Amino acid sequence: MKSNWIRHLFNLPYRRSTHSEMIEQLLKKCPPSHESPIFIEIGAGFTTLTLAEIATNYNAVVYSCDNNHDKVEDLQKHLKHNAGIHFMVGDSLEKLSEIKKQHEHIHFVFFDSAPSAMHTFNEFKILENCFNAGSCILIDNAALPEEKALLTPCRKGKIIVPYLLASPFWKVTGHPHAGDSMVSATLMSEPNYADPAYELTGWIDSWKYATPKDSPNL
Repeated sequence: MKSNWIRHLFNLPYRRSTHSEMIEQLLKKCPPSHESPIFIEIGAGFTTLTLAEIATNYNAVVYSCDNNHDKVEDLQKHLKHNAGIHFMVGDSLEKLSEIKKQHEHIHFVFFDSAPSAMHTFNEFKILENCFNAGSCILIDNAALPEEKALLTPCRKGKIIVPYLLASPFWKVTGHPHAGDSMVSATLMSEPNYADPAYELTGWIDSWKYATPKDSPNL
C-alpha cells in the first residue's frame, strides 16, 4: 500500500504520463463513432499491447508499422493470436500507403517512428485525406511553439505541429509532461479560426514605435 505522500506525488498534475496512458486518455475523450474503426501506430512497442486491449472495446482494426523485425516478433509472442493487430514491417511511408488503399477512413494514428520532422510530416500527409470529424492523432517528441520546459528536442513535431496549428479544423493540445513530450490533435467538423492564445508575447516586434514620425499614416 502506498503511503499518503507517495500517493500524493503520484497524483500530482505534472506527473509524467506514459505513451500508453496518453493513448488511453485520448481515445476515451474521442471515442470512435462508427463500427470497426481503424487505429494505426507508427513505431511498435508497449503501446501495441495497449492498442490491442482498447481495440477489443471498439471492435477496431489495428495496424502497427515498424521496420524492426525482431521487435515485431517479440510483440507477437506477447499477443494472443495477434489480438487483431496487423503488423506491417518495413518503411512506414510505404506501409501507410498500403493501408490507405484499403481504408477510406481512419480514426486514430500514433506517430512515433523516426526522429525526423520531415518524415513524420510525410507520414501525416499520406493519411491526411482519410481523417474525418472526430479523428484524432497523437505525436511523440512534439511540443507547442510556446512550450519551454521540453523533455526532448521534440524533433518529430517541428513541421507537423505548426501545420496543424495553421489549420482552422484541427484542435491542437500540448502534453509536455507526457511520453517524451507529446501533442494531440482532433479534427473538428466546423472551422475554428485564429486562437489569440497562440500569440507569443516575447516575439512581438516594436513596429508601432518604429514608424517614422513624418509618416503617421504608415
